[in-house]
Amino acid sequence: MERKAPASGKPGRLRRAFAPALAAASLVLAPPAAAAPAVLTITQNAALRFGAFVVISSGSRTVGANGAVTNVSVFPVGSAPVGPAQFTVTYDRGNNNQKPIDIVFEVILPSVSPVSQAGVTGRLSAFDSDLAGAMVLVPGRAYQYTLANCVTRTCSKTFKVGAKLDVTRSSGGAVLTIGLPMVANLILVNKL
Repeated sequence: MERKAPASGKPGRLRRAFAPALAAASLVLAPPAAAAPAVLTITQNAALRFGAFVVISSGSRTVGANGAVTNVSVFPVGSAPVGPAQFTVTYDRGNNNQKPIDIVFEVILPSVSPVSQAGVTGRLSAFDSDLAGAMVLVPGRAYQYTLANCVTRTCSKTFKVGAKLDVTRSSGGAVLTIGLPMVANLILVNKL
């Protein structure tokens, strides 16, 4: 069996010389990464805060979406914070496309159960918000809102929710924490 010697060392050197250029070209020709899926989220930025107060047997404190506080047969004590809940609904289109779109979503406040603790019972009612079209919130009812002309990857709407807290006390005292669940659903994305 006869072995042939290579004709020249140039082809090997050429391959080594062009290897980085070929690798770079393959990166340029690689398919683009897939965009993330579009998603709508809701975040609670602040809880509904009724502060600290004394009630003899029964009374109420209303904290409006605008921050106004009304007391009936309750007496504020201390400097605990008082204020409406705040939520932010955010739509992330999943890519950096800047074509304008309108996003239609709905918010729903599910029913909120009363809370009883250490002889004190609290019940929320008379919900209001500063979200256009949802000034009065009825638990279980859906309210639609349109985020118009979104031209960035994420667009958001922040709104506040207030309520009336009816309190009865049979004995003792307590700090009541009543969760305010809020749900947001995407209805439509309209390309302009």
